[in-house]
Amino acid sequence: MTVKEIKAMTGIRGAAAVFVMVYHFEYRSTSNDMFSAMLHHGYLSVDLFFVLSGFVMAHVYGRSLTDGVFRFRSFLWHRVARIYPLYIFSTLAILLLAYLKTRQLDVDVPTLVSNMLMLQLLGNWPSIDAPAWSVSAETVAYLLFPVIAFLCLRSSRAVAMMIALAAIATILAMTIAASLHEIGAPTSRGPLDLFFEPYAILRCLAGFTLGQLVWRLHNDPRVVVFASRNSVQIVLAVFALLAMTQVQADFVIYLLIVVLILCLSTDHGLLSSFFGSPPIYFLGTISFAIYLTHYRALGIWTFLDGRFDDYGEIFGNVVATLLSGLIVIGLAWLLHVAIEKPCRQLLRGRRSRGASKPAVSMALPTGTQAGD
Repeated sequence: MTVKEIKAMTGIRGAAAVFVMVYHFEYRSTSNDMFSAMLHHGYLSVDLFFVLSGFVMAHVYGRSLTDGVFRFRSFLWHRVARIYPLYIFSTLAILLLAYLKTRQLDVDVPTLVSNMLMLQLLGNWPSIDAPAWSVSAETVAYLLFPVIAFLCLRSSRAVAMMIALAAIATILAMTIAASLHEIGAPTSRGPLDLFFEPYAILRCLAGFTLGQLVWRLHNDPRVVVFASRNSVQIVLAVFALLAMTQVQADFVIYLLIVVLILCLSTDHGLLSSFFGSPPIYFLGTISFAIYLTHYRALGIWTFLDGRFDDYGEIFGNVVATLLSGLIVIGLAWLLHVAIEKPCRQLLRGRRSRGASKPAVSMALPTGTQAGD
């Protein structure tokens, strides 16, 4: 199935991956200025990934889903081909480096097995590669996708509206509960910085669902005309930047993320031009590698920050972030070229050659992840 790529969607994923990276580099910063407040919302980039993933799945598979010719087995194989090679390489590389450093593997069997299956979040086992908790959450979403897509793409408008409200209410409820310290973790930087079960899974499924509903909405020509206007996109960008300067604005920012995905889905306007530009698009193509590898660059950042500390804290932080970021981007590009892309093509090619056997067709809708 050939589907037109929306370059801005790839680009925004790259921008979000870089934002998460900078967020983790500056995690220990105690500054309270407006720029630092914006950086401290970096964890919401993961919510953008979830919404974007749901949209792209519907974008790629929506027609086959509504026509009842979707093949779930083929879909899952494409997800494995897209994610697993780089994920398993990153995980095993971290284990190997830890072993070479300490001459022992401090990982229990349940943690190891669950990480190999990308299901560590189901039992709150730690992710060997820390950011991979979101990969585990999306794995759950992939397994549930036929049901989610059926509800989102083949239901009446009234039912779709109720599902949207339920997803938004879930995010709001978790935001309020975390603000009241009923849920959350000591290391959380904000209300929606929830990375453990069951809240991380609910966070993923809510965004995933809203992404598919955005795809359904973007097929309305009237919505496309409105969302593609430069004036609308400029107002959205301004509101988003202002909201990010407010510590307790997670829910508002979340809603703006959903609107942002809708605007980018039109493939028109200033925001689409910016996020679809060659440099940002390039970051999008290697975004998964950036996301999986950046956390292990914190040691590099700390070393560089110490080397430039004599020139002032701000200068040292900026230089350390720029140099560490460039190292991560360079490594991500190498991993994309050497592992991610060829392994994906190899696995999908094997699936295509073995497709002579009739696949089981499902009458339920289903989809695929961002960056297919």
